[in-house]
Amino acid sequence: MIEKRSGAERRRFFRIDDRLRLAVRRVADADARAAKGADFGADEFLAGIDRGIAAIIAAARVQAPAVGELAQLLNRKLDYVIERLGQLEAPHAAPPLAEHEVSISACGIGLQSAERYEAGETLQVELLLPPDDTRLCVPARVVRCRDAAQGAYRLQLDFTGMGQDDQELLIRFIVRRQGQLLQRLREQRDARRERAAS
Repeated sequence: MIEKRSGAERRRFFRIDDRLRLAVRRVADADARAAKGADFGADEFLAGIDRGIAAIIAAARVQAPAVGELAQLLNRKLDYVIERLGQLEAPHAAPPLAEHEVSISACGIGLQSAERYEAGETLQVELLLPPDDTRLCVPARVVRCRDAAQGAYRLQLDFTGMGQDDQELLIRFIVRRQGQLLQRLREQRDARRERAAS
């Protein structure tokens, strides 16, 4: 589906529905963590390292698929260990990454939230893009936050100030994922036709 967002120039971005691991943080919460000694800039630093690792893994998959697979598994294991250590050492610091159903494009994201946010509020979204768990830390502005079922909220965010490299990564992920979804739909349609013909 082509996204329609504040003007014709935004229509060039595709929007897909998917499940992604992510965390949403208020910028004020991030500033408070920084004041207590937590380096909030470390999120962006780690995101840059993750992008470098993802590029090396992608190259290794072409040249030596088994080595690429091993590197990806080791990277995921390291991410898991770091996340667990963070939860043990500072259980109230930052929300852990959790899986969410999202509607995402290169310029925004919609998701269900347990927390209410105000329109115009500035947030930071940290998300992992499969299959290599490439980490992006993206500033975002709350467009709207509406009541949803059972005390949850439907949150719509615009990405603001996203770097060009990060946006290119996100666009490539969305296009690849959209291709996979279309392929799955074609396979399901063909299977239905085969069942109907037999």
